[in-house]
Amino acid sequence: MLAGLTLVGTATPLAVGHSQLVTSLPAAGDVTTSAPTEIRLVFSEPIEAAYSKLDLLDADGNPVGSGIGAPDQADPYSLVAPIPKLGDGLYTVDWRALSAADGHTTSGFFTFGVGDVTPPAADGMDTGMDPRHPGQDAGTSFLEAGSRVAGDLGLLLALGLPVLGWLVLRDPRSVGLARIAAASLGLAFVGAAGLIALGGMAIGVDPSAYIAGSRTGQLLFVRGAIALGGAALVLGLARPRAHLGYVVGALAGYAGLVLVAIGGHAAAYDSPAPSAAMIVHLVAVSVWLAGILVLAWFAITGTARGRSFSLLVPRFSALALVSVGLLALTGVYSDWIQTRALVSLDTQYGTTLAVKVALAIGAFSLGAFNYVSGGREGDRLFRPRVVVESGLAIAVLIVTGVLASGSPPAQEKPVAIAAVPTSVAAGAVPPSLELAPGRPGPTRFVVAMRGVPQHATVELQLQRLDSNGESRVDLSAHSTAGMYEASGGLLPADSRWDASIVLRTDQGAELSRTRYSFALDATGVSEGRATPALDPTTVAGVVLLVAAVLGLAFTLGGGTLPRVEPAASWIAVLVGSAAGAVLGVLVLFEGPRL
Repeated sequence: MLAGLTLVGTATPLAVGHSQLVTSLPAAGDVTTSAPTEIRLVFSEPIEAAYSKLDLLDADGNPVGSGIGAPDQADPYSLVAPIPKLGDGLYTVDWRALSAADGHTTSGFFTFGVGDVTPPAADGMDTGMDPRHPGQDAGTSFLEAGSRVAGDLGLLLALGLPVLGWLVLRDPRSVGLARIAAASLGLAFVGAAGLIALGGMAIGVDPSAYIAGSRTGQLLFVRGAIALGGAALVLGLARPRAHLGYVVGALAGYAGLVLVAIGGHAAAYDSPAPSAAMIVHLVAVSVWLAGILVLAWFAITGTARGRSFSLLVPRFSALALVSVGLLALTGVYSDWIQTRALVSLDTQYGTTLAVKVALAIGAFSLGAFNYVSGGREGDRLFRPRVVVESGLAIAVLIVTGVLASGSPPAQEKPVAIAAVPTSVAAGAVPPSLELAPGRPGPTRFVVAMRGVPQHATVELQLQRLDSNGESRVDLSAHSTAGMYEASGGLLPADSRWDASIVLRTDQGAELSRTRYSFALDATGVSEGRATPALDPTTVAGVVLLVAAVLGLAFTLGGGTLPRVEPAASWIAVLVGSAAGAVLGVLVLFEGPRL
């Protein structure tokens, strides 16, 4: 425990994925000399008040408090439960939480002690760091992923098909296409309804209670209502005014995709940039996916008069080139902030993400061949390539549905603090210091130090620079070699710190000392973060801005993309450049700190 540190102010933490337990006070496995007056759990996402509670049990399993706790009014990421005075003994906290960002449930338990008791065994605890859904079987997971794929596919086609009708097919009065758009919205409604039902089942309530008591349920309800109402309107307008049906379908699809973006992993950030990036990503996917599927349909069934591939492909290629560019940049940005590692096979989420990227690269590679071909009649492999490309595109969508049902690992990665370069003893390998969750409040300190001699000890010293206060933190060796942890410290907002990791012999002699300097404001670590030499988020923002400026200048100067129709090139580049410019500014100046 830390002496002299107080909780001052609140903050909005860096968080993604499900509401995983990041740290707690008392900490898991901790033994306090005095009985706590409250239990505070800190999660990686904001939590729903109605469905986030804890039970406190004594050593015999008798309840001390059942269904207690509520989100801190000033910090929706913290669950606070006042408790009665506890006697000496071991106590178990059994918690469950519903994320207000993506609507997923998590649960876990841990044990702490009060008074003169033997510390509880850490290997018997489940602190909720498992990325899987607790209590969710394979069948339910399959239904959730299927509902997500159905809902997303319906919305993507509802937006993408009208765009294809206007800019590629040049037939804004096609009754058949309008009806397909209406059917797509119907599919989107089915997907939203399925997610509502499954969300209620996960927390043991009926769908109406899930809608009333959770942000995610409300977003899904609005999404389903828009899809159902849009489908009815598009069907009603299909024959008399198909062009208006196109507009309604596109608007309904776009509105639904916005709700998808703000109801997923990107919504866990206290920044508009991740959600904005996801919106641009989904719109780009809708245009690319709809175009691929339409071309594949024509490849299988044959094309009508006036719709030869040599005419359609140059039009679609203009849209595809811009869409794929936006897809790649927003994809890199989103993947980095959700994993903090572009390529990682250490987790199930990372492996699934790698599969998605591989499938996407395969689809884009075939698309490149088709772009160069231009759909000319002499290319006998064009039709098979388009069909395979469409299959890969659908596979990407399915894997994305699995990803959306999973939990990105970034919430398990604390904020790294940079070492002061001159503080490392000669010849020593610099250790690392990380803070979880890297914001004011209860904090878990994670130290990695290689080459520690046998019987040596690793100590963390903290000194507050903006006021008096100095503490020594006892670090416990982790099961992973070279890893040490300590939990339960309270770091206040608007504070500055000097930290030292000290390596000592068993006789107390100092072998090395590594200094760190950092500060916290209301939103987290404001100074002292260890940042990569090349930050992918900054690169994505710069490329978006530069590409937007060049695209606008190129198009306004009369230039067109190669091998495409000039009119389609002009529209695609102008719209894509405008979206890239806005998103680039958000990423560079309003993006979350990692």
